[in-house]
Amino acid sequence: MPFSYRELFFGGTQFCCCLPVRAGVITMSLLGIILSGILTIILWYEVASTPDLTSGERTGFVLAGLLETFLCVVSILGFVGAIVRKQLFVRIYAYFIYVHFFINVAVAAYLLWLITHFTESTATKACEDTIKNTDTQQQCIGILQIARGVYFVVAALVLLIEMYGAIIVARYLNQIQREKRTARNSRMSMGYKMAPSPHSEYISLVDTSRRTSQFSISSPEPYTSPREFNPYEEFTDPYRNQSHAGPSVVREFDFYSSEGGLPIEAGYGGGTWTHSEISVEEKARLQQSTADIADHQFENGPSLSEEQQRKRDSKSPAGPPPLMRTRDTDDLPRYSLNDPPRTYDGQTLPHNSEL
Repeated sequence: MPFSYRELFFGGTQFCCCLPVRAGVITMSLLGIILSGILTIILWYEVASTPDLTSGERTGFVLAGLLETFLCVVSILGFVGAIVRKQLFVRIYAYFIYVHFFINVAVAAYLLWLITHFTESTATKACEDTIKNTDTQQQCIGILQIARGVYFVVAALVLLIEMYGAIIVARYLNQIQREKRTARNSRMSMGYKMAPSPHSEYISLVDTSRRTSQFSISSPEPYTSPREFNPYEEFTDPYRNQSHAGPSVVREFDFYSSEGGLPIEAGYGGGTWTHSEISVEEKARLQQSTADIADHQFENGPSLSEEQQRKRDSKSPAGPPPLMRTRDTDDLPRYSLNDPPRTYDGQTLPHNSEL
């Protein structure tokens, strides 16, 4: 970066080698409020309490009073702006400090011109008219010459201090501008990163090219197919193209076999089941459960395992499964052809057929 005087004088963030410029602006504005407030009171009081002032003197006091009043108000704005980091208030304070500095330079130059053009004869005449002693007159002339040099030194020192204060305010103003510019660029950059890419459907918080390069290095290329994926074509239903005339056209499943599994329709009651078939199957199952409870075991049939019980309770597209054989229950008791002999009081009674 090339050397720049502007960056040297107005681009720093410190003054007096180590102090932050914000603290300098706060201190300077606070002193400005106090000093300009005191001068404002003195000047306006002098204008109001001295009626015998000439027009030129009154004009000078009024202009000085207005200048110090504006300086007090602007110093308040600068103090508030430095506290809350308000760029507008600091800018107004910085501009008025420059204006006040140039006005002071003009006033100091005018007074210096009056002093330097005050001739020796005029000074000698003033001392002779005022003081009658010869030795004292020489001392008076020497004091006037010393006062001229003292005024020059004091005026130069005040102007240098005020100029350095203006530089401090300018540095702080530039610092606030840089901070706000950096924050604005950061927000714009974040908004640009969050904006969707023209060739992407998604919103990305990072660089798309970087993400693509990392993806290509860390993982293989994604699989591409010439035709669109069709889940119904890849995983076809073997019973989709069959006729749904009834349970008889669908192949039978062995619900009591532990080999293989049921189709997916079995768990959802799908397939070719009808309401009447479901009703009949449920009634038959209820009767079978009642018979099982009554007999406590099946006749000529093994006990069902948990898997077989689950398969039996499932409804398959093949329709209701065949019922297991159970012992037929008779509603009426059976009578044999040969009744057992009947006895009464130890005697055998004849059968009805023998009567």
